[in-house]
Amino acid sequence: WFSTDGARIVDAAGNTVRLAGVNWFGFESDTFAPHGLWTRGYAEMMDQMVSLGFNTIRLPFSSEMLRTSAAPNGIGFSQNPDLAGLSAIEIMDRIVDYAGEIGLRVILDHHRSTAGAGTSGNGLWYGEGGHTEESWIADWEMLAARYADDPTVIGADLHNEPHAGTWGGGGPTDWARAAEAAGDAIGAVNPNWLILVEGVGAYQGDSYWW
Repeated sequence: WFSTDGARIVDAAGNTVRLAGVNWFGFESDTFAPHGLWTRGYAEMMDQMVSLGFNTIRLPFSSEMLRTSAAPNGIGFSQNPDLAGLSAIEIMDRIVDYAGEIGLRVILDHHRSTAGAGTSGNGLWYGEGGHTEESWIADWEMLAARYADDPTVIGADLHNEPHAGTWGGGGPTDWARAAEAAGDAIGAVNPNWLILVEGVGAYQGDSYWW
């Protein structure tokens, strides 16, 4: 497992870890599966990631993907025969399993509440499609428990680009408060994960690239 030491990420022996990550979009979209599977096999694509020098996949997902009963789509089953009949989260399991076989690590990224492209429309970690802050935390607790014994999954990127959030002061848009609550909830289930907290769009009158 990895942990932090000041500004460093370190392994169990205290050695500095360099994460060279690549996003693999798709689970957050209405395909409910990684993109490109309509053309190529997932194992072939992941082998290519390793050959290009990446050691980590940032795997975006939506709250809707975790809860939908819709079948994943956009998959060429001739290239991915072992994904036939699987649910979205079972495909995620398969991606994680193969990542572990070839030495890749995985950071899970809550990208959106509802399925779609890009960041969440309201710039918050909840509030679209009936998804609440409580259900967002519950989703993270579920994932933390699901992968608790698998060192392939190293962390939680709590929410992608929460640009409409505030920082401090309390209230429903206080991202500092919400991120701490989610991180604490994850840690209670799975203390081994890194917790990644992205920034907000503006703080005390200054704008930032979140």
